Amino acid sequence: MKKVTFKVFLVLFIFLSASSAICSELTLYTEESAKSHFTDKDGKLTGYVYEFVLAMQKKMGDTTPIEMVPWARGYHFATTQPNVAIFSTTFTEERRNLFKWVGPVSESIWVLYAKAGSGIKIKTLEDAKKFKSIGTYKDDVREQFLKEKGFTNLDSARDDKLNLKKLIANRIDLWASSLDRTPFIAQELGVPMNSIEPVLTMLEKGLFIAFSKDTPDKIVNKWAKAYDDLRSDGTMEAIYKKWDIPVPKYQIPNIDQVND
Repeated sequence: MKKVTFKVFLVLFIFLSASSAICSELTLYTEESAKSHFTDKDGKLTGYVYEFVLAMQKKMGDTTPIEMVPWARGYHFATTQPNVAIFSTTFTEERRNLFKWVGPVSESIWVLYAKAGSGIKIKTLEDAKKFKSIGTYKDDVREQFLKEKGFTNLDSARDDKLNLKKLIANRIDLWASSLDRTPFIAQELGVPMNSIEPVLTMLEKGLFIAFSKDTPDKIVNKWAKAYDDLRSDGTMEAIYKKWDIPVPKYQIPNIDQVND
């Protein structure tokens, strides 16, 4: 009887260890970004997307730590290494096959900012090519978007806060950012929002949790199910309402939420 009990215990131990390993195999990255995920004055991670990701992890019984890294570093790992997830990642057609997607967790409106009083007027994106320099965030989707549109006047920075500083100091003509993240950056730097003004809306996009292509479907599907469950039962809406953020409506065109 004792031998049987021991064997049962051993099988259960191996099964639970394997299940735990599936969760712990994942590396989870994020970055400083507006209200969605950022470090507060006490040095703690917070934000509406961050809270929702924690709720998803709790739903799954997952304890993967969330690491705050510069975007370029996290994006590099997510595109070159297996079992890596990064949020919040903007979906584009060019990125469609680079990742496995779960979400959306947020939405973003991309704009070009100019310094207030500059007199800059832009009617089309093509008009922005005539300016000497546009500040961009290295490897950020807005930078990639402008490169794909043939822009050669980009001034890339590893820290997006540098772009606002350069814009105010007249070192760049325009800054490629988004309506949701810009107030957060301005607040961090103590720059009044009326010091800059949006002069062109470039695009509206959804943001997701992006898993590297070599991440097993078993892991991605588990996250996708947690997402669907928490969106359906009102948990997502409750978290976002607390932060005064609407639940995102954007969906990836022609792709299932769960990866088969």
